[in-house]
Amino acid sequence: MQVKNDILNYKELKIIQDNEMFNFCIDSVLLARFWKPSNKYKNILDFGTNNAIIPLIISRYTKSKITGIEIQVEACKIAKKNIKINKLEDQIEIINSDIKDFILDKNNNFDLIFCNPPFFKVDKESKLNKKSKFLTPARHEILITLEEIIKSAKIALKNGGKFFMIHLSERLDEIIFLLKQNNFSVKKLQIVYSKEKQNSKRILIEAINDGNNGMKILEPLYIHNEDGSYKKEILEMFGD
Repeated sequence: MQVKNDILNYKELKIIQDNEMFNFCIDSVLLARFWKPSNKYKNILDFGTNNAIIPLIISRYTKSKITGIEIQVEACKIAKKNIKINKLEDQIEIINSDIKDFILDKNNNFDLIFCNPPFFKVDKESKLNKKSKFLTPARHEILITLEEIIKSAKIALKNGGKFFMIHLSERLDEIIFLLKQNNFSVKKLQIVYSKEKQNSKRILIEAINDGNNGMKILEPLYIHNEDGSYKKEILEMFGD
């Protein structure tokens, strides 16, 4: 069933979501707000946009062209509805395509790429969601792997273009290895914790295509207070 809601505290920003499909969570918000907006970035791409939550949020901070790529037809239909109800058709374009196919004729086209990818590898031990054919590709590397995502970003980004990603902390060594292998320089790293005194489950990364060495590790980001409420700095990400 499809439901239309406000997007957090963003004024007049709405989103349609289907409860059988991917619904956006804090990860998408953290990734969208990890970027420090600048007018010099004119062409922005969102890998695996799903319902277009990341393009919708970043549209509040830039007038630049934003393209969302999504392989699932049903998700694309919802994303296009979301662009239309927010009257953002002149700024945001949604394309139904496999990322690996889309980038073939898009060499060095984009200034920024965002990606909230499937987090989990697929092997014999994987517990796939059999109740929804839509959720499995959003969570597991069935249609694209981490390596393929990073290689695709390398092709699509201009020299000096930035790649933003949120992922599992436990895969950090693999992520950095693959970025270096594709001549990215990790410029910013932020470790995300649900609460203080807990192990980290997420990391935010900013990498530059063909950039110089030198990584800045930012202060840790804590999402919740001990009572489960959101930290002040997280609440500040939830609106204009």
